[in-house]
Amino acid sequence: MISLKSIQPFTPNHIPPTLPEKEAFRKRKPIIVLCTTANKSSGNSDDKTPGDTRKQELLARIAMLEAQKVQLADYLDERSAYLTRFAEEANAEIDQIGENAL
Repeated sequence: MISLKSIQPFTPNHIPPTLPEKEAFRKRKPIIVLCTTANKSSGNSDDKTPGDTRKQELLARIAMLEAQKVQLADYLDERSAYLTRFAEEANAEIDQIGENAL
């Protein structure tokens, strides 16, 4: 049997404020994790062992951490691109000011 669990990834509250177009990045997006459970031949669901539950919890935690890692990598890529663009524009403005001063 396959069961679906909706997991809300953790978004750190200490992320610095971003530009308005970056606001969509900060919204939480649900992630669906597929967990498989083995059916017992007796059909009784009370036969689950604590190890299986712990294993599923650990797998769900790993999936959440992986999702956070991807979100953080995307965020860092966006900020890096923004800072690179900002630096290029600042250098162009400084060059323009230098040319105008001559």
